[in-house]
Amino acid sequence: MDNLVEVIKRSLNKGLPGTEVQWKMASSDRMVLDYPRKRKSGSKLGAVLILIYPVGDKYCTVFIQRPDYDGVHGGQIGFPGGKMESKDSTLTETALREACEETGICKDDLNLLGHLTPLYIPVSDIEVTPIIACLDDIPEFRINRQEVVYLIEADLSRFLDPSIIKERAMEVRGNIMNVKYFDYEDHIIWGATAMMLYELLVIAEREGINFQV
Repeated sequence: MDNLVEVIKRSLNKGLPGTEVQWKMASSDRMVLDYPRKRKSGSKLGAVLILIYPVGDKYCTVFIQRPDYDGVHGGQIGFPGGKMESKDSTLTETALREACEETGICKDDLNLLGHLTPLYIPVSDIEVTPIIACLDDIPEFRINRQEVVYLIEADLSRFLDPSIIKERAMEVRGNIMNVKYFDYEDHIIWGATAMMLYELLVIAEREGINFQV
């Protein structure tokens, strides 16, 4: 784990792949061409936590399946996280607070490595910053059932196989569009989550990280 931590920290410090790389996983040509990529004055801020931890001989991360609700992200799979609140002094605090509330993984246990490129999500008018952290051991999750239906512990090395990226027509907010997504054991990981994850994978390939212990 120490070697992985140092490689990721060093890579984050020398420069991020950026917005253009994230948008390679955007869900339609219309989004790529027409959607704004920078937040507006007054847009909300938020953060998610990308947690990396060893399970056997692999490094894993965790996604949450959100409950269905009347909102743009209802029922979707994503990283733990949410909107910044007045009590949060930084976006890192936002990611840690939300992850603690949703999954039971709290900041005292985590080794913070840095952040990826903030991603503006036009449909919800929020800019989300992905925070990366590591744990030395398998987490002891405590799921908040009001906010999380279930957790998906995912082997990160599986995402390095290009065949995991697929595309299909889906109905999204009443419109049919071609959606790019990661097909992980029949879980569809798409949208902003896929875009943020893709930037991490580009960094891993750049640094020769295979997510094996």
